[in-house]
Parts: sequence; C-alpha cells; structure tokens
Amino acid sequence: MNLKKLKIGVLSGGNSSERPISLRSGRAVLRALERSGFAVRRIDPRETSYIKKRLSGVDLAFIALHGKGGEDGSIQALLEKQGIPYLGSDPKGSRLAFDKVEAKIIFDRKKIPTPAWVTFTRKNWQTLARFPTPFFVKPIADGSSIGIFLVEDFKRSAEKIIHGLEEYGVLLAEKKIEGREFTVGILGKKPLPVIELRPKRKFYDYRAKYTRGMTRYLVPAPIPPAWQKKFQSVALRVHEALGLRDFSRVDLMADREGRPFVLEANTIPGFTELSLLPKAAREAGLSFETLCEKLVGMAWRRSKRNGKA
Repeated sequence: MNLKKLKIGVLSGGNSSERPISLRSGRAVLRALERSGFAVRRIDPRETSYIKKRLSGVDLAFIALHGKGGEDGSIQALLEKQGIPYLGSDPKGSRLAFDKVEAKIIFDRKKIPTPAWVTFTRKNWQTLARFPTPFFVKPIADGSSIGIFLVEDFKRSAEKIIHGLEEYGVLLAEKKIEGREFTVGILGKKPLPVIELRPKRKFYDYRAKYTRGMTRYLVPAPIPPAWQKKFQSVALRVHEALGLRDFSRVDLMADREGRPFVLEANTIPGFTELSLLPKAAREAGLSFETLCEKLVGMAWRRSKRNGKA
C-alpha cells in the first residue's frame, strides 16, 4: 500500500497534566502530515467511547499524547485491542519508561549509570534528612518536569515535600548531578546528534522547557567526539534495555569528567517543530515532515510484518 493512501489518526490532548503540550505536538504533526499529502484526522481521546468512534476507518495512529494516558501504555493497549497499528513503543515498553522507579531498577540491573535514588512515603519521608543534598524530588510517573523541585536544605523544604506527598502518595528522591545537561534522540535503532540544554533557571523545569528564551539549545552539543559517542551509546542502551521501538529521547546529566548519568527516557517526546527530537533529526538532515513520514513508515511496515495490515 502506498503510504500516502493511509488514513492517519493523530492522537493528542487527552486528560493528563501535559494536555496543553500534547495539543501543540498534535497540531504540528497534523500540519506536517497534511503537507506531505496524508489524509489526517485529529483525535482527542478524552473519553474512551469517543476515541473508539473516532478511530473507525483509521489505518494507523500517530500518538502525540504526553503523560498519563499516552506514555504509560494504556492508549497503546487500547489500540492493540482495536487492531489499529500505531507508531512508538508497545504497552510494556511505554509503562517501563514512564514509571521512573521501574526504569531505575532496570538501569541498575543493566549497570546503566543513573543518579543515586530512593523512594519515600508519608510514613518514612523524614529519612530523607540522611539523603545527601542537593537532590531532586520527583513524581514516580509524570512528565514535562511537572511536580519536580530541588531540595538544597531538607528542613526548609519539609513543607514542600509534605505537600508533594499529599498529592502523589509516593515520591522519588534523586541525587543532583553537578554538571551539564544533554538529551539524545533515538530514531529506529540509531542515535541522533547530541543536544545540550542550558536553562536560565536552576534546572530544566516546566517554565524552562516551555517558555521561549528560558533555555538555550546547542545543536549539536559543543562536546568532544568521545563524549558524543559515549552519550549516544548510553542512550541506545537505555532504549534497548526498556524494550522501546521506533523512537525515544533519553535525558542525561554529565559530570565535569564527561561521565553520563541517565535521568529518564521519553517514549512520546515533544513533537512541535521546536521540540528536541525534531531539532536533533534536523541536524541529522531530516526535515520535520520527513521525520513524521519516516515514523509512519516504520509503524506501517512493522504492522505488515506482524500481519495486522
């Protein structure tokens, strides 16, 4: 089948805390696919019954859903139940990457370097007084740096920690790595050029990510070739260890010696033309339209191999 004859449903929006970003990603993808000549339908899966109706007649789903409902494996499981091919990781890989604790356990088991970490609840949160500062407190399963804050003094942050526990129940404490922040996209089974992030805030938080001018992006990262090779190798190991497919984006910190520490893997990273994965793809010679079309091709060919198309 000619790819351009496919009817593609672009899934964006949803009910997660990342809905506004997802809508932006969805609009960018929809416009790019339309410019490439695809028949495209926008689908906002706020209700299960609604999405099932809207999926009728769709040949393939392009998932641009961030956060819960998009990256946790649930929409992937629904699409598989409906027999609709989709791009990106399967339910298991999505769930493992989205759950920071599950991912950390795999990183430790596979000897993939990651910052020291512990989980805590309302019952034992005061044990954090012994965890070396500075450290980040993070929700177990959320994205776009939502709910993340830096603890530099335990006593001064106690109220904030308690408030976070009231909202999430369980939280992750992760040692802050002093150094530089990078991200590495994976496309297919190949790493893309490394990008360095230089936020104007204390760390790359929600405001730094989505406010124009608050972060400087260096593409490609001004690093020695040995660092680039090392970062790309680690990112590919993460992608494979979590069982991801088609694409992902791996975020990491590097200390002053250039030793990488993996923060997390994103299975549905931002998909606006200004987002990090498209920036890296552009540096590798792929326009935004070509990137979207390439991903559609990957998913469609896989579905044909698996007898689902």
